[in-house]
Amino acid sequence: MDYLKPALIFTLLLVAVLVYAEKAQEHNRGKPDPIVIDLEKTATLSTLMESLAQERVVYIGETHTAYEDHLLQLEILKGMQAQQGNLAIGLEWFQWPFQEHLDAYLAGEIPEAEMLDKTGYYERWRFDYRLYRPIVAYAREKGIPLIALNAPAELTSAISSADNEALSGELHEMLPDSYDFSDTDYRRRLESFYSEHPDSGGSFEGFLQVQLTWDESMAQRVSEYLKSDPDNRMLVLAGSGHVEYRSGIPARVTRRTGVRGKTVLMPKYPVSDKRVADYLLLAEPAVLPESGVFGAFLDTKGDGIVISDFTESSTGSKAGMQKQDRILAIDGEAINNYADLKLAMLNKGPGDEITVELERPAESGEPERLSLRVELGSRAQPKSPHGP
Repeated sequence: MDYLKPALIFTLLLVAVLVYAEKAQEHNRGKPDPIVIDLEKTATLSTLMESLAQERVVYIGETHTAYEDHLLQLEILKGMQAQQGNLAIGLEWFQWPFQEHLDAYLAGEIPEAEMLDKTGYYERWRFDYRLYRPIVAYAREKGIPLIALNAPAELTSAISSADNEALSGELHEMLPDSYDFSDTDYRRRLESFYSEHPDSGGSFEGFLQVQLTWDESMAQRVSEYLKSDPDNRMLVLAGSGHVEYRSGIPARVTRRTGVRGKTVLMPKYPVSDKRVADYLLLAEPAVLPESGVFGAFLDTKGDGIVISDFTESSTGSKAGMQKQDRILAIDGEAINNYADLKLAMLNKGPGDEITVELERPAESGEPERLSLRVELGSRAQPKSPHGP
């Protein structure tokens, strides 16, 4: 009977393959076919601008840390501005309660550092401002309104922690005007993301509520601008997750205004579903120049900027900086807060030298004032939320 074994094994393997194939077909049934791109027929950026010319709202989803995304955003902004006026830029990067400080900066009433300080940019957003600065500068040069879209951190924090007492007070007035929970695909995608981050804490329902609050708040701000004048147009710049599949901000703006608009993504992953966006932009990666650092940890909560400690490779310590020194100025620029410091260091690289004015506490009598030349090093240590 041994001669039957190969035939039996073959039969079992064939059955297994057929069963697997049937299950694979069942698993993939209803899924979109792979997208095929004819590289000979790909459009140019100028072609895209022609397609966007008549749109009242265009959403560009970004990867926050991808410099190339922001360079493309700037090019699209310039193209839309050249087409016709009444354009504003909606920004996830700023939270809407601080709109007045953006307005004051655009009007030339306050300097850039004060705008960043009063909007809480470095505490509330924290991404390298060099990524976004060219867009902000272009808007100021051309007189293009910047509209803060994001919900205040205090609100989303209270929702995340289920702090009903906080939400029943002043924060309640900051909630978006309405919520739509009906998009099951939106919920499914968030469930998938949440399951991949088990250490995020809290419940999924709380996580979902926060995401909806972000999207509904930003959609409400966009809608209010579009409704304020039928000729108004807006370029919305936000994270890809708020734009893809239209289920974040775009669908919620359509619900409020009837305006559909177009979505643009710059994907960093393979895309197999053409519903993900109206347009995909592919660009070569771009990298910001490395920042120079003097390797200090900073106390930003008190009066001014005070050095609390140093990294092992600190060039500041080697140059004579000490703990408890208060930084007064860098290269002649007064340092009153963290935004002042970040702007003073913005375009400094490893090997550059800076002049640092310091105030050093004395055991008795008046504090000592010093001026030190410091050569900047590389960021060899993990990034601190407050430390150049």
